[in-house]
Amino acid sequence: MSRVKTRNYEYQGKKEEKKVVPNKKIRTLVIGGGSLFILLLVVLVAVESGLKNKIVIKNRSTHKITSLQIWYEDNSGNMTEVMNFGEVPAKKKVTESTEELELSKILGEAWLTVQIAFEDGGKAVLQTGQFFNDFNGKISFEVSDTKTEELMLRLRAGEGLFNSTAVTNCDDVYYINPKNGYIE
Repeated sequence: MSRVKTRNYEYQGKKEEKKVVPNKKIRTLVIGGGSLFILLLVVLVAVESGLKNKIVIKNRSTHKITSLQIWYEDNSGNMTEVMNFGEVPAKKKVTESTEELELSKILGEAWLTVQIAFEDGGKAVLQTGQFFNDFNGKISFEVSDTKTEELMLRLRAGEGLFNSTAVTNCDDVYYINPKNGYIE
């Protein structure tokens, strides 16, 4: 009889070890998953804060932009300070802070106004979007060549991690002739 009890005792000890091992694996997975989630959250917050009050100008065309000015303007003609970028060479990218535009000086609704001139002589003025004084997002301005003589000008202003344009209504594409400034 004593042999039977000894074997039962050893068998029960092995059962308890099998129950403890999965609990350690689950606990390790939960701690690792939680740590990964917190790390991902910190990275996303850092990326989003880096997208505030920025303007990115990409001249992917073969034409040099000789003058580029950007400002906000409302219905009454009130304007913010004008950001003057000067020349933007062909195939270059410029990134600047838009904090000097101070949209908070304009009460109510404002539009983003862009005045652009090309080395070929064409000049144009564009007004787009619908901005309120709490806009702190990223403005993207991109000029690229098309198969015809015209250039494609894409203007987008959005907020948040995914650069959403739901608040600004500013996601427009214009076709502009660099010789005479004609806009389509």
